[in-house]
Amino acid sequence: MLGANVKSCTKHDFTDKMIELPKTIRPARFDEVPKNSTAFDRLQMIVNAKIIEGFTFNLKEADNAEHKEIPFKFYSEININNSKLWDLITALTDLLPDASALIIGYSESEPNYCYYKAKNDLIDDLKRFKTELTEDAFVEWGIIYNDDESLTEIFIPDSKYVKFWGVDIEGFKNIMTKFNLDQVNDLEFIDEYPKVREPLRLFDKSIKDSNDLINELIK
Repeated sequence: MLGANVKSCTKHDFTDKMIELPKTIRPARFDEVPKNSTAFDRLQMIVNAKIIEGFTFNLKEADNAEHKEIPFKFYSEININNSKLWDLITALTDLLPDASALIIGYSESEPNYCYYKAKNDLIDDLKRFKTELTEDAFVEWGIIYNDDESLTEIFIPDSKYVKFWGVDIEGFKNIMTKFNLDQVNDLEFIDEYPKVREPLRLFDKSIKDSNDLINELIK
């Protein structure tokens, strides 16, 4: 019986209730993962996964030794339809001070931390590559401000959702309301399940490949 179900499972079956992913990312098919594996078991669960629009919200843990020296007040992870990701990122930059720095690199590699510059100039630099930055599944990037008093960081992992560390709770919640995003404590993310990544240039030859994009933005 399971074999019949496996054969009938398609991308459409997985994504009826799922957020809009970039075209470069999709759930794996059953024939793309080994049978009798953890990945296969996880893939069976994805039909009921809560990979929906929303956000998690966690206050800094005062008794967490790793957090003690890091000056943020809360941490959040945010799922949003990919077509709205750039708008959400730019809205969240309102919570950064006037000077900020780019973080960028390949997924599964140490990122490059760039020099601080005027936030508006940095956003203008990034806007030219918003397609690559929101859809290239092999690039991770973010914008950060960090001093002794505060840390605000927007980070976009390769699975193209948002990780956010900040100090302005009210400002953050207002942005979530603006985008009609609700707090979902048991929210899930596509990188918790077997997934397939494809190069963005397979879909659009006019964009920069991952290496050129990273090198240009580091400059």
